[in-house]
Amino acid sequence: MTAESFFSELQKLLARYPQVPPDVNASENSEYGEHLYYCKNMHICFDNANCTDCLYTYDGYIVKNCVDTDYCAETELCYENVDSFKCFNSDYLEYCTSVRDSAFAANCINCHDVFGCVNLTNKSFCIFNRQLTEEDYRRKVVEYKKWPPEKVLAMVEELKKRYPYRPKEGHNENSPYGNYVHYNKNCYMCFDAAHNENSGYLYDSHHNTTCYDMTYAAANNQLSYEIVDSAKLFNCNYSVFSNNSQESSYLFNCRNVKNSIGCVALSNKQYCILNRQLSKEEYERISKQLLEELKNKNLGWADLQF
Repeated sequence: MTAESFFSELQKLLARYPQVPPDVNASENSEYGEHLYYCKNMHICFDNANCTDCLYTYDGYIVKNCVDTDYCAETELCYENVDSFKCFNSDYLEYCTSVRDSAFAANCINCHDVFGCVNLTNKSFCIFNRQLTEEDYRRKVVEYKKWPPEKVLAMVEELKKRYPYRPKEGHNENSPYGNYVHYNKNCYMCFDAAHNENSGYLYDSHHNTTCYDMTYAAANNQLSYEIVDSAKLFNCNYSVFSNNSQESSYLFNCRNVKNSIGCVALSNKQYCILNRQLSKEEYERISKQLLEELKNKNLGWADLQF
């Protein structure tokens, strides 16, 4: 089998099987949404993993009891948040980390009980960046909360003009290049990524080890390359919408697949090439020659359309 014939047959397989709706994998009571992994009680939510009891959330990871949030992680009891990390009981946050019991804050870190504040760190009881006593804050914030959100947001935008934007990162080790990265170690050029190690060129991916060129990949992928929307892969390359698979390449919509190449919509299989079942000996002989040719010609995805 040549590389050219492999890609030709794989393209035919992709055309033969209908492209399934994006997965609601291992999720409960979460029918109205797409790309939901290990979620529960989600309504009209998209691209979420390990989230619970949310409405209208996009791109969330370990988000609980939240409504109208975007790119949030490890956040609970929040409303109208964008890029909040480890935040609690707060509304209208933008690019905040470890903020609780606050509202209308932007670029704040490790704060609590702040309202309409920008670029604060380790602060509490502030309104529009002015420091107050706890007693004054409690009394005044009640009145400010009665303002229309549009009025408060306009004042916050004016405050933002006074302060430079700073890259969003925290608690990383040897991972200087990237943005919105947290708890990563030895990572390079990662964005919206957390809890990764020895990896590079990750986007919106979490809990991966020794992986490169991945997007929307979470839940413990290891030793994998060029992965899209997949989880729990080990030593896999060029895979899309595939989970719980090992030692395989060019997987599309596959589950629990091992030692396979160029497969579409397979589950609980091993030693398959282009969806055909082979013996272990046949697989090892053909796969060795095919993978070597693909590597030598550096074909990657070639001209596959999916």
